[in-house]
Amino acid sequence: MSRTSAIALILLSALGFGSMAIFAKIAYAAGVTPSMLLVLRFALAVGMLAPLVWMRRVKLPRGPALAGFLLMGALYTAQSQSYFTALMYASSGLVGLLLYVYPVLVTVLAVTFGSERLDRRTLMLLIVAIAGMAVMLGGDLQGQPLGIALGLLAAAIYAVYILLGSKVSQGIDPLAGTLVIMAAAALGNGGFALASGAAFPATLTAWLAIAAIALATTIAISCFLVGIKHVGPSQASIISTLEPVITLCLGVALLAETVSAGQLLGGAMVLGAVILLAMRAQPPVQVAQQAEGAPT
Repeated sequence: MSRTSAIALILLSALGFGSMAIFAKIAYAAGVTPSMLLVLRFALAVGMLAPLVWMRRVKLPRGPALAGFLLMGALYTAQSQSYFTALMYASSGLVGLLLYVYPVLVTVLAVTFGSERLDRRTLMLLIVAIAGMAVMLGGDLQGQPLGIALGLLAAAIYAVYILLGSKVSQGIDPLAGTLVIMAAAALGNGGFALASGAAFPATLTAWLAIAAIALATTIAISCFLVGIKHVGPSQASIISTLEPVITLCLGVALLAETVSAGQLLGGAMVLGAVILLAMRAQPPVQVAQQAEGAPT
């Protein structure tokens, strides 16, 4: 797969993840609790993807690969629970900013463990992207210590999730890996929903919103697992910083939300960093590695 195609898949993944907040607002307005939204999100996603995996006769991962994807599902459960609980103790702007610290954590961990080299250009683009998100999410950023801690925890868990995904997804069909991740996340979030006594949605609007989130989840995770094989975890995470820009644009277009000049400036900074990163020439070593048998 070409670098351009891989970047396109990461951008499609960002579109999927970025749209979820819009549908979540619709579901919350219809009376759905975060725990119930999460369990139905993953359960419906499994129901959508399982028939496709079966019809394509895709083999599910086994052995160490299966254990890796199950661990990713557990991490996804912990990350989503941390994020949505943080929203109860801190403003959405602060929690969003804390979550998008994860590209920095991904890059630091990847360089620390020797899976990637950090060049000056990538570092500068990373700084620009993070600064752009800080400007875009600026404003009412009050939060209690617990909310701040949970927001940072969500970012840290997601960083580990991305790095693990870059390792275990090699040689595995992305649909099979996605199915295992979502099944594990459905079970994990189901436990939280049962413990909290959450009730099923009572309106068609709520069910449609959750179904849209489930479809976006399926597309986003699958595209991300394919794209990360060819661009690496650090660059994939930087490209994914486009997610809050997408959320902002969809909020304006679909929910009639307002946008400030600062938010437009921050969004432009993030978009510019992503475009410049996408224009970077692919290192010859990486090209050679892909030509030697990396899955397409």
